Amino acid sequence: MAARKTASIIIPNYNGREHLQRLLPSIAGQTAGNYEVIIVDDCSPDRSAVEYVRTFIKDYDNMRLIENEDNLGFVKTCNKGLKLAEGNYICTLNNDTKLESNFVERNVQVMDEDSSIGVLSCVIVDQYGNNWFSGGSFKAGVRVNLRDDFQGVRTVDWVAGTAPFYRKDLFAEVGLLDETFVMYHEDVEFCLRVRHKTRYSVCMFSDKLVTHYVQDRRNPTFDTAKRLKLCYYGHRNNIVLLKTYSRGSIPKALLRHLLDIIILAMVGIRRFRPLFSVQAAIFVVRGTIDGLRTKQNRQVRSASGRRSHC
Repeated sequence: MAARKTASIIIPNYNGREHLQRLLPSIAGQTAGNYEVIIVDDCSPDRSAVEYVRTFIKDYDNMRLIENEDNLGFVKTCNKGLKLAEGNYICTLNNDTKLESNFVERNVQVMDEDSSIGVLSCVIVDQYGNNWFSGGSFKAGVRVNLRDDFQGVRTVDWVAGTAPFYRKDLFAEVGLLDETFVMYHEDVEFCLRVRHKTRYSVCMFSDKLVTHYVQDRRNPTFDTAKRLKLCYYGHRNNIVLLKTYSRGSIPKALLRHLLDIIILAMVGIRRFRPLFSVQAAIFVVRGTIDGLRTKQNRQVRSASGRRSHC
């Protein structure tokens, strides 16, 4: 009987051929031996991305491609991969990243050495070598992305969904990623659920093993549809998150959302982009209203409502 995989890497993909051409060779070159890679394509219109994956994985027995028949969205695509994963540790990995050769080995080593860690991430840098993420704070309903330097391992409130490792048994205990979120902030919610309802901690370690090729959202070439999705889901999911974990912070959040609308209007006038600013403001309003109306996934709500073991 084949030995159980030490780690599973789940890559949700939508188009992104140029990202995959950078990422997959860095995965193939890992120093760790017993790991699997599952690429889940979310019905990409650009079939060249899928063809590239098919061609690349022919040489690697530990890699496989799963194709969604319909576009399911980011979180459902991640969950599809999570259900298929066989590893003791499972990593969900953004496709717009590149890995150092000891990425899998070091994450597994840190988690093996400390059984109290349930969720782990290394420090993530951008394509210019600057710290992009070194931990997440959640205080009084406000999410903060930390970018400081530190040494060793530290506990945080949440880690980014860019390249986290999870213990497989977490998902049996608290459920999968909450599909209510569709995209954005599902990583924050899952980590808060783990911290509230299990004995496990959420941690960062100081190795810089992942480069995230970040697209500047202020750049005019940044896709307008992506901007509008961010406006909608970012504000919607912020309210959904607060309804579960910091209900008293909702009034202040609504004021911040109002401020975002005002800023969008001012920026649109200054940059002579009034149409986009009006569209973005409408998406912020819709997202906020839908967030107030949205009910959390029943399975997740049940898990997040249990008494904490801590």
